[in-house]
Formats: sequence, structure tokens, C-alpha cells
Amino acid sequence: MPFHRAPSILVGALLTLAATSPAAIAGQVAVHPGRAGGGADSNILFETVFPLNEIPATGWTPLQQKEIAYLLERIKKDDRVFLSVQVAVDPLGSKAENEAWATEIARAVAVRLAGSGIRPDRMLIVSPVNDLSLFDEPRWDGFAARQKVIVRGFQGGDWLKRRETRTAVLEELPPEGPLRIIAPPEGDTDRSRHVLEGVTDESVRTVAIVLGRESRTAAVDGGRFEIPVSLRAGENRIVVTGLDRFGRALRAVRTVRYLPPAPTIDLASPAAGAAADLTRNPVITVRGRVRSRHPLKQLTLIQNDTPRSIRSRPDGSFEQRAVLITEDDVFTVEAVDEEGLTGVSEARRVGARIIAERPLMAILHWDEDDVDLDLHVTDAEGHHTSFDAPDILQSATAIPAARLWLDNREGYGPEVFTVEKDGASVLTFAADYYRGRKPCRAYLTLVFQAGSPSRRRVRIFGPIDMTAAGRNVPLVRVSLPAGTVLDRIE
Repeated sequence: MPFHRAPSILVGALLTLAATSPAAIAGQVAVHPGRAGGGADSNILFETVFPLNEIPATGWTPLQQKEIAYLLERIKKDDRVFLSVQVAVDPLGSKAENEAWATEIARAVAVRLAGSGIRPDRMLIVSPVNDLSLFDEPRWDGFAARQKVIVRGFQGGDWLKRRETRTAVLEELPPEGPLRIIAPPEGDTDRSRHVLEGVTDESVRTVAIVLGRESRTAAVDGGRFEIPVSLRAGENRIVVTGLDRFGRALRAVRTVRYLPPAPTIDLASPAAGAAADLTRNPVITVRGRVRSRHPLKQLTLIQNDTPRSIRSRPDGSFEQRAVLITEDDVFTVEAVDEEGLTGVSEARRVGARIIAERPLMAILHWDEDDVDLDLHVTDAEGHHTSFDAPDILQSATAIPAARLWLDNREGYGPEVFTVEKDGASVLTFAADYYRGRKPCRAYLTLVFQAGSPSRRRVRIFGPIDMTAAGRNVPLVRVSLPAGTVLDRIE
């Protein structure tokens, strides 16, 4: 189609309208090679013009509706009045292409007129006219206003009277050609982008494609068409329509359901059925990798139904230390991508061969990356355990018979402190915002008598709001060996 003609989307909209009407309508509108008033042996009674660039994609404008109401009234009052539909185009390009394009538009307009109540057997499509006056326009965009549909009313003569007699012309039409969608296949897919491919009758030059609320057109070359499409999550109904050389509507429908893939998580450790000796070290490392089509939004480690955020690397791998607190800890990892899709790993159980008889275990973790919190513990005698005084062997100021197992400096935690032997003491726990700029929320988990399942108690305190100004924020004070909570921050 020459570049200065009406946009192809107009043609597609007219074709879509024609496809929604009975296919027989277009076949009932005759095509006459001459002009009304010439070979049709008729007298022009009235005339109306619809510029192509003013015809809406669907329906008619209020002014056009008034014109159509007038045409309908004239036909109802006098059964000798017929309508001719003719398209005026510019003379550029080949004559054959111009005539074929204009005739296709005239057919679609005739179908739309039939939808407005004008009988198809009272309409006649005549050959297009080349408007040489277009060259008088001072600007190229003047072409669009001159390309138009001309509807004339005339009294039928002998030629039209003979046309009213039944003939076998329609019965001799060949069967309708095919219109099939080849790809994407019917059913479910996990890909959004596809190429819509199909085959149809070689006489079809353009097909209209409706996908959801969007419509577009595609050119047909040698009976084949293809166009890239993007599916939305859920069911997608694809409707393709076109008109063959006899004006018959061809149609194909396909439903494709797009199911976006959720992230998948592979755990490398702990191994399935793993067992750990908690007398040596209660800390293990959870490792794995997330495979996701979309960037990750959040990664969560869930230990014994208690969730906490962890970090993932750009390649999807993750590595997070955790503290075993029971004889049978269960770990799962949950990933949420930016599309809101969620994936969950298999559950991994870690059994304890020997659980140390520790009176108290304290675990500090927080919910932000690039933030370093430090756990500080003091007793009534003034001893102070922290990252620079983890135990009595490394610092005389540390709390006797206690130990800071882990000082996590990479964000999220944990920081792990244990009391190794029974004894009377009062311990105060505090958190220190050591490094970072953004606020976070801290959680302190206290496990009393971890080595005795019948006596074990787990208390979780938080969330505690922490900011860069938060230095030595008190969390809770407990009394041992009873495990009584004396006071806590609210």
C-alpha cells in the first residue's frame, strides 16, 4: 500500500467489523465494473461523501449517522432506489493495486452499511475513481482528505431489474478458503513472547488480529502471515479475521494460557538427612541457588517456621549461616520475584547427634542487607562479651563460661551468644548499630535449656527499630538459672 494512503489500521478496523457480520452479506453486494449512471443505466438522485480519515474504527460519527438515516429512509419509500458505493483514491501507484485496495474498502463499508439496516441487495459496488485533482494540493497531507467513500442514490433501470431475478452465480462460488493459526500452539505456555503464524487463502491481502483489548493488522504474503505478540498472564483469546476475493469473512480463533514460571530453588546444604554435633559448634551454613526468569525481590530463610531475610548474589546463589536450636531443625528457602511469583525449596532436616547442655543461647538477626549490628552482653559483675571480647580466652573482660560464637558483618545476621555452664547470673542484652545508613528491624531469640527438650523454652523479642544513631540499644534482661525475663524493651 502506498505510504500516503489511509493507515492500515483503518482497513483492519473495517475488516474486523465485516467479520462480525454474517459472511453472506458481502457476497450479496454486487460488484459492477462501470460507474453508476453509465453501464448501470441509472439516474443519480442524491449523493453523500465520507472522507476515509473521518470514518471511525467502529460505528459512525453522529453526522454520518444522520446521512445513513436519510439513505435508509429513501430506500424504504421507493423500492426503485438503489445505492452505489465507490471509493476515490489518488492516482499514484499501479492501477491494479489501487483498484484492488479501493474495492476492498468499498466492500467493508457496504458491510457496515448493511449492519445499519440497508439491505445488501439494494447496494452496488462500482469501480474506484482516480482523483487527479490531488496533485493540485499544496501539501502531501492533503491527500488524506481527498481519499473518500462516495455513496450515491439512483433509480435502477433495466440492468438492475434483471439483477433482481434469481441466478446461479452464488451457487457457483468456490468453497471458502482456509484461515488457520499455526503458532503459538493451543494450551499452556511458560513464555510471554511468541510469533503468531498462520495460513489463509492467497486472495486475502490483510488479516485483522484481536488479542485481548488490542487489535492490529498483518499483511498476508503468499497465503501466510506472521506477527510478534506478547501474552498476558492467564488466558489469551486470539481472533484472526480476513476477507477473501468474494467478500466472505474468514475467521480463526485460538486460546493460549500463559503461566509465568515461578522461581526454583536448589539447596546444596545442609544435605538431606544431615546430622550435626552441637557440642562443638551450633552454627551451620545453608547454601543454594535460585533460578528465576525475573529479578528477585525477596529471599527468605525459614527455620522451624520462623522466617528471616537473607541475601542472594547476582547469579542467584546464596549462603547464610544459621544456628541449630533443637534436636531436629527444619530449613526451607522461599523466593519472590519482581512479578510476584513465589517459589519454595524442599524442606531439609538437620538432626542433632548431641545437644549441649547450654543454659542459654541468644541469637540476634535483622531484616536489612548492608547493615551490621553487634550483639553486646553484660553481667552484674561488669563483664562484657562482644565482637572484640568473644570469650574469656581472648579477653579477660568477657563473661566467664560464655561465648560469642559468631560475629556476622555481612548483613541480616546472625550473631550467636551462648552460656556454657549453669550458674547464677543476670545478663543484659543490647544491640549496637555498628555500620550502615538505612534503618532496620532487629529480632532477638532466646533459647533456654536447649539440651533438654522437656525443659526447652524459646522466646523471640522484636521487632526492635534500629537506626544509624542507635548505639547500645537495650533489648532484654534475664536471670539465670531460672530463665526469668526481668525486663525488655517495648
